[in-house]
Amino acid sequence: MSEWWTYTPADFLMFTPRVYVRLIERYNQDFWPLQLVFVAGMLAIMVLAVREVRFAKVALLPAFAVAWVFCAWQFLWLRYSTINWGATYATMAFSLQAGLLALLSLDPNHRIAVSRLRRYGGMALALFGLLVHPLLALLSTRSLAAAQTFGMMPDPTAISTLGTVLAIRGRRLLLLLPIPLLWCAFSGLILLAMEDRGAVVPLASIVVVAALLLVPGRSRNPPGNP
Repeated sequence: MSEWWTYTPADFLMFTPRVYVRLIERYNQDFWPLQLVFVAGMLAIMVLAVREVRFAKVALLPAFAVAWVFCAWQFLWLRYSTINWGATYATMAFSLQAGLLALLSLDPNHRIAVSRLRRYGGMALALFGLLVHPLLALLSTRSLAAAQTFGMMPDPTAISTLGTVLAIRGRRLLLLLPIPLLWCAFSGLILLAMEDRGAVVPLASIVVVAALLLVPGRSRNPPGNP
């Protein structure tokens, strides 16, 4: 029997990178062009929320809840769990995250009014998950047919959620951070085991979130402002 230190992360994979990529490609084909609907819809809600449009502010967290439920059901449960038993537990975690998002959306006191660095840093992370993450398929020498998009796949959904939560004031919203952070760690390790260069993205997202959390949550108001 081989000594334990001779094993590499790839030895614990239950599937090959080719199987994983093909799974995503078939998944994208099944739902095209829903990917565009998720990305465009979420982008519109985020832009309007930043402009303090009441409807968009109210719809922001419920929209994320829908994305997490869809990922949990359609990708993690029906597809990914067939090749990775860990996805079964991830399904439960994603469903819990969707419930938290729906519950915390009932609080009317959430406002986009944190310190400037955290606000812009969070927005940049959220937009990265929405608009840039799908292009990482090219970095990993895949075709865009295997692109991972918000609402459809866990990684960009988790990253966009992390960024949005950081950009909103509200102590209770910190409850929304642990599950996306745990997923980023899990996904990063899986991608490392597959020797996928995209592994740096979920792992770097954890570092970015930790750095932004060190920024004070409220900027000092100028004299005369409430």
